[in-house]
Amino acid sequence: MDNYFITKIPYTKLNTKPSSLKVVRFINKGLRFLKLRYMLSPVDTTVDMNTIEQRINYYHLLNQVLVGQVEGDVIELGCFTGQCALLFQKVIEENQSNKTLHLYDSFEIQFSEKRDIKKVLLESFQSAHLKAPILHAGLFSETVPAKLPKKLCFVHIDCGHGGNVEEHKNILLDLFKEIYPRMSAGAICVLMDYNDPQINGTGHNANPGVKLACDEFLADKPEEIILLYGNQYYHAYFRKQ
Repeated sequence: MDNYFITKIPYTKLNTKPSSLKVVRFINKGLRFLKLRYMLSPVDTTVDMNTIEQRINYYHLLNQVLVGQVEGDVIELGCFTGQCALLFQKVIEENQSNKTLHLYDSFEIQFSEKRDIKKVLLESFQSAHLKAPILHAGLFSETVPAKLPKKLCFVHIDCGHGGNVEEHKNILLDLFKEIYPRMSAGAICVLMDYNDPQINGTGHNANPGVKLACDEFLADKPEEIILLYGNQYYHAYFRKQ
């Protein structure tokens, strides 16, 4: 299975024109000449909910647990219109796995989307000819742990809060307490917006509560957080021992 699909709609929201790519290449040539050690990536972070670097990471991490036959289903906590979820289901089906994809979201926050969020998500799955996921609509306090599978092999948490940091941290701590015991040995949990400035460098730390919650929860556990390069966006993961 190749992973070139991650560059195409609907796995990316951007239909990058060849003329735009030429501009990016021209600017990058100038940046290399200036030796600034920075390159542009053809992505608009106000449209795409993840970068191509992150999609590469998702692809390989989910493949690992499927090939390794780690027990449990796949869940995403915070899915919006399902851009990451599409990739997860694609990898599940390409591996001919019988695992089920569960998505948890209020489906009420619109961001820049003007249409019904659930409808947009399901239409994207239909256009990609993928099996529809199981949707769990509502606040996490209503769906977690009530509607969690008994075992988990892969977890993606992307519930950017954008508000009070302490409140966001507590939401994540509550989620960790429920998902961690359900994660099988070898299961992977990916955390969107985990940002460690000492490693990631300076940048926009959109949701500092993610690192605060994860570091606090894992402090007395054997798992270690591993940062992943995501270009404009940050994320990291840990593997259940």
